[in-house]
Amino acid sequence: MTRKRNILYLAHRVPFPPNKGDKIRTFHQIERLAASHNVWCGCFVDTSEDRVHAAALHQWCRGVMAVEWNRNRARLRALKALAGGGPLTLAAYESDALRRRIAQVCERVRFDVVTCFSACMAPIALEVPARRHVLDLCDADSEKWRDYADSAPFPASLLYAEEHGRLREYELACLRRFNATLVITQREREILDPGGRHRKLHVVTNGADLPMRAPAPASTRAAVISFIGAMDYRPNVEGIRWFVRWVWPLVREEAPHAKLMVVGRNPSAAVRCLDGRAGISVIGEVSDVRPWLAGSRAVVAPLQIARGLQNKVLEAMAMRRPVVATPAVARCLDARPGRHLLVGANAGAFARGVLALCRSDRLCDAVGEAGYRFVAGYHSWPEAMARFESIVLGDLAVRPKHMDAKDRAESGDRPATVGQDVAPSRTSIFNRPYPGRSLQSDFAARSGVLRGLAEYVRT
Repeated sequence: MTRKRNILYLAHRVPFPPNKGDKIRTFHQIERLAASHNVWCGCFVDTSEDRVHAAALHQWCRGVMAVEWNRNRARLRALKALAGGGPLTLAAYESDALRRRIAQVCERVRFDVVTCFSACMAPIALEVPARRHVLDLCDADSEKWRDYADSAPFPASLLYAEEHGRLREYELACLRRFNATLVITQREREILDPGGRHRKLHVVTNGADLPMRAPAPASTRAAVISFIGAMDYRPNVEGIRWFVRWVWPLVREEAPHAKLMVVGRNPSAAVRCLDGRAGISVIGEVSDVRPWLAGSRAVVAPLQIARGLQNKVLEAMAMRRPVVATPAVARCLDARPGRHLLVGANAGAFARGVLALCRSDRLCDAVGEAGYRFVAGYHSWPEAMARFESIVLGDLAVRPKHMDAKDRAESGDRPATVGQDVAPSRTSIFNRPYPGRSLQSDFAARSGVLRGLAEYVRT
């Protein structure tokens, strides 16, 4: 039987409430670990609301170390890193304040496992002594910067391409340094490890909460089309703008009474200005997206850049709502195009998919039902999180028949006394190298280009 372990969980955002992409995943991970183990959470706070949310984590965690994160200061750190070495993403989340808070906890607690979410938390995670270190990359974030570089104008394209190279090199170093590394889909695994050589790289998908009671069939709804997502996230903003500019006029030409609902927090100015146009309503943040999904006939996912797994697509499928998506979104899923969802490779094809769902009750309900069965069969939270816990614990999941005195001291049943040899000194935490430091010389070869970029940014 597995005994309680002491686990430090690090995240770049407060993992609560579970109402957006990364927070959905991180919350379920903490919830799973806290059910059987002692969990401490270290994270960054960047809004006043997050301070309240961080306090709520005490329901699951023995301790919460929430440290302020300032966006403007993060940008300055990233700017300074341009002429130096290492990914800008890591520089943005450098924090001696969080290190100090963790060191204080390490004076009385010996951690069995340190697990962290996102590559930007990896340097701090590797500095904390533990038997196991586990990193959840979720997706190959470096690939996002490649996508940005392909679509951005000069000189931003040069900066994004450089960050892609730096971060990819760092991600690959993490595969070697951590005891286990996780990604969310097989596609992300193949991006980082196309040859399948890294046995410590694992796929742990996300789940979706199925409704207790099935909503009314999508075919019973009027031609209400919904887009669900955080509306200050660049791919979402660009996706809905593309849809409104190129697809929506084609839909309205054939279905003049169709309505488009844009639902999601923090709509940017570029999104707010769409409100009131040609049947478009920008709703903004809602406490629960399910009533909006239940009132929709179909859901669109028009993202041109998509990484990882689109949680909002899974939520729509769980509500038996048919989805029309771009190929970029469809590639993130193992779903079958034409059966579990419809895919439009261009504006015309996308519009035809939406119109087909508006016109055919049979197709609408068939795609909605197939999507539901796909999510129910392949995206179960209990199964996904059981796999996550198993990987996090590794060989610590099996309790030995005999425990020596040192094992009993580490069991977590009681805190270690300050000064005992089971606790590291505060300074020892900072002396361990992390992948970014070992790669400084490799990054330095490109520093000349970055110095030029830094001068350009300053001017």
